[in-house]
Amino acid sequence: MGERKPVGVVLSGASTQSAVCQVYEHAEKGKLREGMFLQIESQGKRKILGRVASIIPQNEFYLPGDAWTEARRKQWQVPTNLARQYELFEMELLGELPGLKEISIPPYAGDNVFEIDVSKAPEEIFGVKNPSPGVIWYGSLLGYRDAPIPLTIEGIPMHCAVFGVTGSGKSYDVGALIEKLVRIYSEENIQLSIPMLIIDANADYIDYFKYSQEKGSLGACPTVIRFVFPNSPELKTYPKNTRPIAINLNNLTLRDLAELIVQYYSGGEKNELQVAGIETLIQTMEARGDITHENYQQIFLDEDTFRAALRRLDELRKSDAIHSATAAAIYRGLNKFREIENRFNILSETPRIEGDFIDNLTDNRFIAILDFSADAAPGVPLSLKQLVISYISSILFQKFTDYKVKREERYMLFIIEEAQNYCPNLAVYNVGYSLAKEKLSLISTQGRKFGLSLCLISQRPSFIDPIVLSMCNTFFIHRISPEDVSFVKKVCGGLPKDLERRLTILERGEVIVTGQMSKVPFPVVINVPGREVEHTYGKTDVLKALRRLAK
Repeated sequence: MGERKPVGVVLSGASTQSAVCQVYEHAEKGKLREGMFLQIESQGKRKILGRVASIIPQNEFYLPGDAWTEARRKQWQVPTNLARQYELFEMELLGELPGLKEISIPPYAGDNVFEIDVSKAPEEIFGVKNPSPGVIWYGSLLGYRDAPIPLTIEGIPMHCAVFGVTGSGKSYDVGALIEKLVRIYSEENIQLSIPMLIIDANADYIDYFKYSQEKGSLGACPTVIRFVFPNSPELKTYPKNTRPIAINLNNLTLRDLAELIVQYYSGGEKNELQVAGIETLIQTMEARGDITHENYQQIFLDEDTFRAALRRLDELRKSDAIHSATAAAIYRGLNKFREIENRFNILSETPRIEGDFIDNLTDNRFIAILDFSADAAPGVPLSLKQLVISYISSILFQKFTDYKVKREERYMLFIIEEAQNYCPNLAVYNVGYSLAKEKLSLISTQGRKFGLSLCLISQRPSFIDPIVLSMCNTFFIHRISPEDVSFVKKVCGGLPKDLERRLTILERGEVIVTGQMSKVPFPVVINVPGREVEHTYGKTDVLKALRRLAK
């Protein structure tokens, strides 16, 4: 493995975590670089993989306060060629090869250090063959042209998170990950695809919908379905496999419906008196025959039934079954909730997103994209988007709980862009509404047991609820804001110092990967070089437009 001509030698004082080495003359002046992987051959028997953490050039005529200080001050010529000059580099020791086993004995002074081609021996380095069932090979180690890292799909149920400021390439790279997840190696000539439901805030994944429209499939995924709000012109532009976002309140428990109405009215706060009052109201309507059992949808679709609800509410107020102040709040809440139908028709449209749809999605390994972009959700407020995600989260949790009870093992990845808007950390991010937070928190803590996995994507990770984020066990970290550095280091369990320094200066498309999905037992920096499906949405060409206008 690697060149047989050594590039350096271990100096005394090495530990099982790090070693200081001296560069051999032929490898000085740029042959080594920070982040590069090297191999120590210790006593001719053990092989230790390491990563260059820092490179320190040394020159004895350029030391602070030395005999040449005044000469440098006067800008006189210093006889550099007479000085002792050498380069040192510090290595972070990663594991013993093969398989990156724990290092129990440090390397010794005098051990030679060699270059290693990580792209040619993935099995010896990572302990995984390429290909291997259930393993996808993603990106390429930074500084190497073709050195992807192995990610196991067995880590998906433990949830993952993707961080990065706008322009860092996170949506592009998630797209590249999706392309891998629809081509999971099973055995020779057989690929699998994991079902996915994507909340697409800015149409970053619509290229996959269009690709599926043209090609008929995406890898092993038979089709990609797109959902838009009923008032969107996109329903007519792309009629094939484009469906309206429509919900069925009858799929909710009475308690969930009451909470949803109250939270939609209050912006996320859950007033127990109001919740109990709505439960009492609907139970009374069922008892009096105003609605059939659990036909909640009728209350907001039928004008006469809605008026009956207001009459029953007034009767309950007069009988002191509901306090007058609580009844007044419920009255306002019911009227506001009815706006979701009057303005956006998400209750009357069909087909609705229900349990049968989740069955179909998981049975056939589809990808469904809920498009919340400006074209697909014209004039739709954040509060309604949160309500939709809260509803969908409830349906998902119910279905995957049922699958578990029936011993029907299924899996799905629930990808949420702009996650800080749906499970916000209200202590630092007052988004105004938090209707979906409780349901997403439930999925984060319980969903992994049922095969329901979250992938949270955000440009401001510290704005995401820390309890939800603490349940994530794999992280894809792009360039982040300085204000988020300490938070990110905390939630991902810490990073090596050389990677910490890079958090705010990573180039576009460079990603730090760490966690349970990665078969590499330490954080690595990769580059995602390309995608099969071009990322076209949001591209700009200012120069071309200005030239056209100037004619």
